[in-house]
Amino acid sequence: MRGAYVWLAVLLCVLLAAPGMAQGEAQEAETAEFYGYIGKDMAVRKWGDEDSYRIGSLEEGTVVDVYHKGRTWTRIAFEGGQGYVLTKFVERVQRKDPFAGAMPGVSEHTAVGLVLQDTSFKPEGYRYAIQVKAGSWLSIEQLKDGRAYFPYRREEENASIREDRLKLFDFVPWDEAQPGDLLYAFTTFYTTAASKEGNTERMYNIRLASERLTSIRVAPGECFSFNAICGPYTKENGYRKAPILSGESEMGYGGGVCQVCSTLYNIVLRVPAVIEEMNWHSQGGVSYLPAGFDATVGTNSDLVFRNVLPYDIRIEFENLSGVMTAFMFRDYEHEQEP
Repeated sequence: MRGAYVWLAVLLCVLLAAPGMAQGEAQEAETAEFYGYIGKDMAVRKWGDEDSYRIGSLEEGTVVDVYHKGRTWTRIAFEGGQGYVLTKFVERVQRKDPFAGAMPGVSEHTAVGLVLQDTSFKPEGYRYAIQVKAGSWLSIEQLKDGRAYFPYRREEENASIREDRLKLFDFVPWDEAQPGDLLYAFTTFYTTAASKEGNTERMYNIRLASERLTSIRVAPGECFSFNAICGPYTKENGYRKAPILSGESEMGYGGGVCQVCSTLYNIVLRVPAVIEEMNWHSQGGVSYLPAGFDATVGTNSDLVFRNVLPYDIRIEFENLSGVMTAFMFRDYEHEQEP
């Protein structure tokens, strides 16, 4: 009888261990498609849970293989196995092969629309509708049942307007694009309330930085630096004092320029490119984009990406009454200077 109990115990151990062994084998066989940079000294957990036991730690600046980037936890390679770290401290997560698809966690848009007549939309829970003027451009995520859907600020549900209010221009895949074709576009929204302190100056800074970026070309293999074009953010360089984000809101020259940078950054996340440098405002992010999808610039921070496409790209911006859209085109071919 005692022998039967022993065999039963052994059988139970094997059955209980089998799923774990299979999971471990699957993890070992899995290939990490992404990599990222650890943004601060932090603990590595066995599972994606604060109560899970700590299996080690990583120092700020460590480059790690990334298997999956979730909203709260990111699964990484660690000491021959895998572990979990807080997503908000894993920066510059991008594909090892930039041509294999968009960055993890981003939505994929299909077209950009020129607004043909004044219209409005009302996000769920909002007291007032948001006005959109004719001549604005909107990056569209989905067309369904006669409506065009697009993200608005940090709302979980997309906003929408009638499709017949738009003239649509489809994006062209990078490997099919001809000179002049549109690769991608992205839209963010900003307040136009003149009663808000410093907002008139903020809108001025947004327009100034957008104009400086318009028609900028980046050759194959060349690095684009936001600061090289738009900086320094000083009175002498034409900027006005406006609200900025540096842990908390305060006034500073160039306030609003970071939204221009963040709008462009969201295109870079969705086309083949290598991000050489970027910085978040804070782990909590900004009001006009979901956390983790903003990019700040300043004296000690820049957005730098490398064009890995086999042709020149061109950046354009359009701003109108609180709607800002960045565009990236395959540029027209230019004759080489002798």
